[in-house]
Amino acid sequence: MSLTGSRRSIGRRCQLSLHARISSPAGLLYSSLHSCLIQNNLVLHHQLAPRPSLTSLFHTTASSNALYRTPRRSPTVRRAENNRIPVAPVPNANSAYESHIEGDPATHLAWLQGHGVDSWADARIAKSLKSNITKDVFVTTGKHLITRAHGGPPTLGAFENNPCNLTPFEVFNIGRLVLPHHQSFQRWLCSAGALAQVRPAIYIQAAAYLKNLLAYSKSKYPPRDEPYLQAVEALATGPQPDPRAMCLHAQVLCHRQHYRQAIALLDEVLELIYPSKELEHGFETPLYFPPIESVWDTYLWVQGIMHEYKSKTKYTRDEIIRRAATEFKDPKYLVLYAGILREQGRWDEYEECMFWASRAGNPQAIRRLASYYYFTALGRYRRRGESPQDFRPVKSGEEGRRLQKEQNRSWWQRLSEEIWSGHSLPSLTHYRALAREWFELATFYGSPESAVIVAVMDREDGRPGDGANVLRELLREGRFQGPEREKLQKSIESLLDNWSDPAFKPKVPESYYVL
Repeated sequence: MSLTGSRRSIGRRCQLSLHARISSPAGLLYSSLHSCLIQNNLVLHHQLAPRPSLTSLFHTTASSNALYRTPRRSPTVRRAENNRIPVAPVPNANSAYESHIEGDPATHLAWLQGHGVDSWADARIAKSLKSNITKDVFVTTGKHLITRAHGGPPTLGAFENNPCNLTPFEVFNIGRLVLPHHQSFQRWLCSAGALAQVRPAIYIQAAAYLKNLLAYSKSKYPPRDEPYLQAVEALATGPQPDPRAMCLHAQVLCHRQHYRQAIALLDEVLELIYPSKELEHGFETPLYFPPIESVWDTYLWVQGIMHEYKSKTKYTRDEIIRRAATEFKDPKYLVLYAGILREQGRWDEYEECMFWASRAGNPQAIRRLASYYYFTALGRYRRRGESPQDFRPVKSGEEGRRLQKEQNRSWWQRLSEEIWSGHSLPSLTHYRALAREWFELATFYGSPESAVIVAVMDREDGRPGDGANVLRELLREGRFQGPEREKLQKSIESLLDNWSDPAFKPKVPESYYVL
């Protein structure tokens, strides 16, 4: 997904677990960051909501309808009001402003020389770092960041006074590869990066703050007027608004109960973004992209609140899901849209959506696609290319008979039918083989129900030993937690007790198959 000019994709997600945590102090970063933003003409407070009617200007009482509340334009007013309005308390343990990082400096420097260099090499192969970031530059800058992080709090000089004369953005890129799983270092890095006006650092802090606010206070309190939220507002409402900042600022507006302004901002985001045809290398690849909630999730969240006030939005829920799935191929929304298609009986499109979501590694889609192929092999659903007029669904008691008859044909009969009959439909045996492959992949992604299905299919194919090994391995792994898993464990043990009996015909519960 590309954006106009220098704007990047808002739909990509960070696969690197950052665990950034934000604290309550509001003034630590304000003086330096706010002055820098003013110098760059970024502090613009744009009003997106429609103006109130002339008659409403004569009323001095506040409106009781939260949808029509007009946001205060001045951050100064909001900071003053924060002293009167109860704000969400933030645990001290989640402080983002580290005075210094934890751990042994010598151990961290040794890690940089070993695993850190490996991370640099991987990033160069993936083209996530520019060619000017050589090994020596990476190690030197990494040592500088580790030393400064152990020496004191985050400062602007930690980025600007780097030994290799790199830009703050390049320093931040290197820092993301230095001690990537060290939480306090990454928080220190993001705080220093925000002081240096590195946008991803600002977005990481803002996203983590909003996430903690939602989890800790359950949206009972408005967000504090933190400096990084002010920076997000400036980037979202400036002359060239950044869709990532717009999405974050819409969440802030929603927390402040300015729902109409939030949905208007999100409508503007949907006009800016479009799917890209190729992967763009650099910081904003899926590996490094800030963990911002997708615009689709944010839109549906705000839309749900507005629906409670019986207020309409420009796009309906189904339209958002359809666009996210069909245009942007978002795996989560491909699964949701496939559910809508299933209810409508549009099985060809259902298969396509589940296929794309499965290729993206979505565990739910993998299991659902395997179940769909398995039921197609039994004759419950029509095959690809088969018209609704030609399809004859089988009765529940006769499922699998066509498949068994097809499997019992001689190889010469199967070959002659494929060559001379002109039959272009995939065979039922082909669909069963597809189902087995996808069930195996679902097992790899942690579905014990899929493992049971694979074991039973092994037994049906004349390999009872392989199936028993699958079940025993499943019991050894111990994935059974909770009442449902304990019930599954007892079912597997019951299968193994009768597995060696030739007359035993195991049946998989219907609940193990999910569409």
